Amino acid sequence: MATSAVTQAQSAASGVAQAMFRRWFEVVLPLYTFCLVVAWLRPEYIPPILTQPVSGSPLPWVAWGMVGALTGLLGLWALIVAFFLLYSPLYLLGKAPLLVGRSGWVDRREVRFYVASFLTLTAVAALLFLEPRLGLVLFAGVSGCGPVFWRALV
Repeated sequence: MATSAVTQAQSAASGVAQAMFRRWFEVVLPLYTFCLVVAWLRPEYIPPILTQPVSGSPLPWVAWGMVGALTGLLGLWALIVAFFLLYSPLYLLGKAPLLVGRSGWVDRREVRFYVASFLTLTAVAALLFLEPRLGLVLFAGVSGCGPVFWRALV
């Protein structure tokens, strides 16, 4: 009896920790993405700590470590977003007979997610074709806000 209570308490604590990390992540990653895009478009706004030599103080090392960690997370989300954007037309084509009224059941939230992904793919592809720099900024923004958008859609 006592072991199950301990297991339940550990499970609850783990769930709370995951929820806190997710909420933190949904705030920090979009802010970092915004700062990264601003620094890319306007290099004069790069924080001075990132331009200092790393041999003088440990603070540039810490700053570059944080930049590297957040860039890795942003890159991971860019891969996830790219997968869903590229998979969305295939999913919608596969579900087309069900969507036009033939027999079968379709989850509306799933279809809404893939329609939004397809529309995002169309917008990103059009901007990449017409204005590549703006298309990259849009893709970076979508990737940085991926956890927020995906959770709102599903």
